[in-house]
Amino acid sequence: MFESIARLPGYQFIKAMLFGVMLVSVKKLLIAALCAIPALIHLPAHAQVTPQSSSTTHLRWVVNMPNAQSADMLNKLQAVLGVPVKMVRPLLQPNSYLIEMQRLPVLGSLQGTQAIASVLNALPGVNFASPDIQLKRAAVPAPSDTRYAANQASYLHNGAYASLRMQDVWAQTRGSSSVVIAVLDSGVLFDNPELKGRLLPGYDFVSQVTPPTGNREAGPLLDSGSNDGNGRDPDPSDPGDAPPNGTTCPDGSNTSSWHGTTVASVAAAQSNNGQFIAGMDWNAKILPVRVSGRCGIASSSDIVDAFYWATGSGRVDPSIGVNPNPANVINLSFATDTPLLGGGCSVADPVALAIADARARNVSVVVSAGNNSGGAVQYPANCAGSIAAGAAQQNGQLATYTAKGTSNGFLTLHAPGNANGFYAAVSNTGSSTPQANGTALQLVAGTSFSAPMVAGAISLLKAVRPDLTPAQIENLLRNNALAYPANADFGTSIFRPTRRNCTAFSCGAGLLNPLGTLNAVRALSNALPVANVPQSAVVGNNGPFVIDAGLSSNSTGGAGNLTYRWQQVFGQPVVLAGIDSDTLQVQSGLAGNIAEFALTVTDTSINRIHTSVVRLVGNGVNERMFAPSAAVGESNSDGVAAAPVASASQGGGGGALGLYGLLALWAGLGLWRSSQAGLKGA
Repeated sequence: MFESIARLPGYQFIKAMLFGVMLVSVKKLLIAALCAIPALIHLPAHAQVTPQSSSTTHLRWVVNMPNAQSADMLNKLQAVLGVPVKMVRPLLQPNSYLIEMQRLPVLGSLQGTQAIASVLNALPGVNFASPDIQLKRAAVPAPSDTRYAANQASYLHNGAYASLRMQDVWAQTRGSSSVVIAVLDSGVLFDNPELKGRLLPGYDFVSQVTPPTGNREAGPLLDSGSNDGNGRDPDPSDPGDAPPNGTTCPDGSNTSSWHGTTVASVAAAQSNNGQFIAGMDWNAKILPVRVSGRCGIASSSDIVDAFYWATGSGRVDPSIGVNPNPANVINLSFATDTPLLGGGCSVADPVALAIADARARNVSVVVSAGNNSGGAVQYPANCAGSIAAGAAQQNGQLATYTAKGTSNGFLTLHAPGNANGFYAAVSNTGSSTPQANGTALQLVAGTSFSAPMVAGAISLLKAVRPDLTPAQIENLLRNNALAYPANADFGTSIFRPTRRNCTAFSCGAGLLNPLGTLNAVRALSNALPVANVPQSAVVGNNGPFVIDAGLSSNSTGGAGNLTYRWQQVFGQPVVLAGIDSDTLQVQSGLAGNIAEFALTVTDTSINRIHTSVVRLVGNGVNERMFAPSAAVGESNSDGVAAAPVASASQGGGGGALGLYGLLALWAGLGLWRSSQAGLKGA
């Protein structure tokens, strides 16, 4: 049949015409494709292409490239990725840079985070490349409750297996205001009465400004960011992390969490003041470092910068300045599953390197283990050197929501809550923005609040032995942890949830045991006496005010052979009496003042000393603006106290900001929501 058609008159002409048309079409297609390639490669930044896999593939990366010139590095990255790349900023971590692809690669095999990581890490001169991971809070909602005894039953010695026995701990030490706990979180409410007298000025490290509309941003990121109308500045107060009206966060919430305030209160709330709760440490200062904004999303690059600033390490950004109050303990209540390495943490991960740097500077790092209902410890608690904090019930069984497990690289402990793992903390009644006088007591659950329990316990140890290293602290916590009881582990069968025994690696090192660990510290060689000062306080008048340190003890835990010496180490001068006794009388000078007093006790039988510091804050003083004190005297490894440093005239009722503070304020005047992989506040 086809042969008959081929012999028809005009067939060969028609065949030739069709062939010619086909050639022309192919030629046009080739020309069009060749013309499109430059457009694909050089697409301008404003013409964003939204990747189909934005929830799993990252546009922002941290690249560590020593001796890199910015333009040269970007050229190399663009050449291997085939898309425009811009510099976002250098991090405070030496040789690390935050870069952003203007869109995901569309040619070749670079489809996915793992493929991009392989290409970037193979580049000559690159030490490591890691995605800028988004972390989220992971608090479990819980009802409000105002009964102290019920809310903090785990603190009491009430026969519960997992009791913290904090009354026995506080009889030995209530901490020292020379110890600083950096809380990397959503910021704090400076007018919260449970945090007054505890707070240092801090800093806001949330770099991405949140669009005010609530609409999707250009590119793959949802509208996360600062939620306070600006980027980085010296004000770490919490504006609220609620999404815009009519929208919800990825976790389904639509109100503010006040997460940072809640976390800080667990570690160091004002105590023994007849209201709300008692903090783990009655004297430690809280350094609020804001890393999360709308919906609780924080980026790993902001967290890295916050780590280096909090420890006083890394590159100095003149617009931020140097932190005058380096942290002794860092608390990070965020967790997520990472897109690389099966959820693990590489030794070359930027956050892992920040943790290692902190440990090298004698700073312990506590991270929430995660709320993945029995899954493995999440990032970055699974980074080497972390202390991963999980949650347990009062009977010692693991809370059903907690992560678990351990390794040789990190230590896992579980801190007890009340029944079913609930914790008492303070919050605010504001649904979006802070409510004036809106402080409220709340029952909360989640490993977000296990972490500050562990951090507070560590700060108490540092008050007794300031020379303890992170490695020593981890060994003490591990060796003195309470063993998990029978059937503590939580698993599931085909039919129903089941309980089973913990193994050496399935759960962790055990339950947090502050009293046993403290006793072990006191039993170390070359034991020191302990200057046990009462809690730092907010003072409502000019004086008099009495500070009774009668619970101080000698190196064996007794009260004999002790001498006392008080000295004001910060603030506008006050009138004192009893400087050589266990009771200091501050007769006047407290109005509008922030004053700190160092007590040095000497065990005359062994001629060894110990110094601790208490802080009095005049009611109404703005703690966001006062000039913090210099380092005060504390015992070194030989038990000899460095001389306390008296403050300059910058103390007291507000004080001067100093050069770095002014630079930071000038710069200021000038995580929780993302379609990427998320770290959740635990």
